[in-house]
Amino acid sequence: MHHQRGKDRQQLFLTSLDQMVEKDSWARLVDLFVDALPIHEMGFTHTRLNKEGNLPYHPADLFKLLLYGYRHAIRSANKLADACKINVEVMWLLKGLRPSARTINYFRANNGEAIEKAHQHFVRLLQEWSLIEGQTVALDGTKIRAQNSLKRNFNARKIRRHLEYIDGKMSDYLAQLDDLDEERPTPKRKRERKELTQKIDQLQARREAYEDLAEQVEASPDGQLSLSDPEARAVILHRNIVEVGYNLQAIIDERYKLVVDIFCAGVNDVGALARGSKRVQQVLKRKFIDLLADAGYHHGAELAYAERRGVRPFVAPRRNPPQKEKGFRKEDFLYNPADDTYRCPAQKLLTPELTFRRISSQRSYRVRRYGTPHCAGCPLKRRCTTSDIGRKIERPLHQAYTDRNDQRVARYKEFYRTRQEIIEHIFGTWKRHWGMTYSLLKGKQKVGTEFRLAALAYNLLRTRTILGIDDLRKRLQALLALILPYLRAILGLPAPSFFQKTLFSFEIYRAVSDASFRLKIAA
Repeated sequence: MHHQRGKDRQQLFLTSLDQMVEKDSWARLVDLFVDALPIHEMGFTHTRLNKEGNLPYHPADLFKLLLYGYRHAIRSANKLADACKINVEVMWLLKGLRPSARTINYFRANNGEAIEKAHQHFVRLLQEWSLIEGQTVALDGTKIRAQNSLKRNFNARKIRRHLEYIDGKMSDYLAQLDDLDEERPTPKRKRERKELTQKIDQLQARREAYEDLAEQVEASPDGQLSLSDPEARAVILHRNIVEVGYNLQAIIDERYKLVVDIFCAGVNDVGALARGSKRVQQVLKRKFIDLLADAGYHHGAELAYAERRGVRPFVAPRRNPPQKEKGFRKEDFLYNPADDTYRCPAQKLLTPELTFRRISSQRSYRVRRYGTPHCAGCPLKRRCTTSDIGRKIERPLHQAYTDRNDQRVARYKEFYRTRQEIIEHIFGTWKRHWGMTYSLLKGKQKVGTEFRLAALAYNLLRTRTILGIDDLRKRLQALLALILPYLRAILGLPAPSFFQKTLFSFEIYRAVSDASFRLKIAA
């Protein structure tokens, strides 16, 4: 008995790349999908050639490479460049092209808007195929690490701690210098004095650098400063673990859990509800939408903004601290929206006194205070308040929207529980299976671009699972058939039979596309 033996490495084989790639391969699907996109209308770089200089890579080829890589957890430009040399499917996908890591990085960093348009184009296509309904969506966020270490992120407290340490060390060195001055000078003590002087100068330079950082932190709107990635901020990844990163927001459709939109928010979810409701309406071209979100998005002004736009929010209410058991609570005061007053248990009216802004737990909201002059002689005062100025009731200006939201969540509990089923699993797919726990690019726009690539690959993969590879291939081929007549008109070729016979030949499609570029240059 012998082990299985391979073939002779020196033997020549008459085998094409096409024969080495499976018919249902992810590479073939990506190739067909990108060919069916109107690449020229999306604003990709180098879709128009210059009359001088070396020929660039076609943007469709680089776009295919990125979509293939993100699906297989290959995001690094260096690894993608290596895959062009060693991965048979990538060699087939790019027809043997070998772009450098620099070229791949440049394409990804400078085509953010075009990639976003490609994602939105596919989302609207999924709407036409009835795979995205747009009636109910879920919004949630996840934290990812940025290309910025925690040591290169500063706030006022951190800088103050560094300055205190420097001042302490300088005091120690100055004290040692004083001791050396009192002793008899020797060569050894002269060396020690020189070393101490150098250390003090170094500490003084560090102190000036931290003072400069303190000025930048003071000028920052949120009191943070990141040196490597200026837009990254210190965020809580989970529990008490703090890293410098981004808060990534995803909007998922309820029917087949497909990604509708991706964007980066602030250090927490405050402010993301209003932005998410606006973006989902713009992407889906739909006004009335039910939006599910967790308690982190519960903010009166955000709920009001969404509801006014036509989005009906279902946001879990925040847990309030336990109310006092004795005396009258706020719930015992009846609010009358008609004249904007409260009626206390003693049947006295509390009218608006002033409106102010309250800031707590990184949240800011406007509050109106109500009071009455009848507290002094009220027989129920002991059960109501011990304050000399009487009982005061505070009501946020958007309390009516908050109350309606809380009532909806309480009434449709089963419907709200579907939120986790809709959105939670996608973050597990990206982080666990695709390794996207950190960003490779810097800045909110570029980080959003990176995850839109992941969302596009995810939607395409999910669509293949839902429709089946054969049905999806037919639909994409039908889209390609719509593009070919457009190219034929550009080239001025009157023979439709040529296109009919080679309707789904993608090599011909690319050749026609490249020929159109050459004609434009000649013109």
